Amino acid sequence: MVEIEEPTSEFIIRDIRKPVEKDLKTDIEWFYKCMGFMELRDKERTAIAIFREILKAAKSGKRLTSKYLIDELKLSRGIVVYYLNKFMKAGVMIKVGNEYELRIRNLEGIIDEMEKDILRILSNLRDVATEIDDRMKLLKRE
Repeated sequence: MVEIEEPTSEFIIRDIRKPVEKDLKTDIEWFYKCMGFMELRDKERTAIAIFREILKAAKSGKRLTSKYLIDELKLSRGIVVYYLNKFMKAGVMIKVGNEYELRIRNLEGIIDEMEKDILRILSNLRDVATEIDDRMKLLKRE
């Protein structure tokens, strides 16, 4: 039996039309939605509130603890940890000790790093796909 490993990274990218008007709040929400963080079950918009706190901390060069987010946003530990883990899997955040921070100090840098991650993953997929094709003698279009 083949054991399925838990993914170390998980990227969801949604193609949503860019806002016409430049507005910080709208742009942050658009970025957040395109990154696949919006969940239908998040009726209270908890994840976007956490995301905004993360951006505020990055602006001032600080790290956040889950306790800070729990106290500041009046959320349960389970909810905060769930979203922090989701942001880490998406390559947006890292954990340093018991504190969290953006992976890179700005969103543009994060996108650059995610692009590298995705290209590396696709390269690995292509390598294995080629090996499978060759071993199974699957036809390739000429």
